[in-house]
Amino acid sequence: MSLQDPTLSKNSTIYSYTLMKRMHHAVYKIILYFLLLVTILLYQLNTTNWLAILISYPILIIAHTLLVRIYFQFTIGSAMRGWSFKWGIFWCGILPDGNASIRLVSKVQLHLFWIGLAYIAILYPWIPHIWLKYLAIFHFWIMMPRLWMLFRFRPYRKNGLIKITSKDTSCYMQ
Repeated sequence: MSLQDPTLSKNSTIYSYTLMKRMHHAVYKIILYFLLLVTILLYQLNTTNWLAILISYPILIIAHTLLVRIYFQFTIGSAMRGWSFKWGIFWCGILPDGNASIRLVSKVQLHLFWIGLAYIAILYPWIPHIWLKYLAIFHFWIMMPRLWMLFRFRPYRKNGLIKITSKDTSCYMQ
């Protein structure tokens, strides 16, 4: 058992990060987020093909996971240390475990958005129109909160760090 030096501050730490902005994942935001999806799906509802609605979201989660892994393999050339799969409302997929550079997370999410959209467009000749519609709806629904939060952290992009938890998304500066 070690005794702490009485001359040291109880608040001292190795890290010197300052919280710049925090976006709470409040219940009303989650409800609005799901109501938006339900409204769009009811507007686009096709009662003859429920399979497209039920399978589009899992297909996109798997595709997003593969795209992030491929992105890391081709850009960094190594395994994704410090990144793992997490379930969440606004952030679901491969995400940083702790603090990560806002610049890196923004790059990954923007590449994921545009490449995912391009793949959906490329599939146009080979899959039915209804599948394209639901894949696009779910892709936008998954990506928009992420891109919105990253847009809000844009002023801190150069040196900022992002921390994603189940309750909030925070931005820190050194």
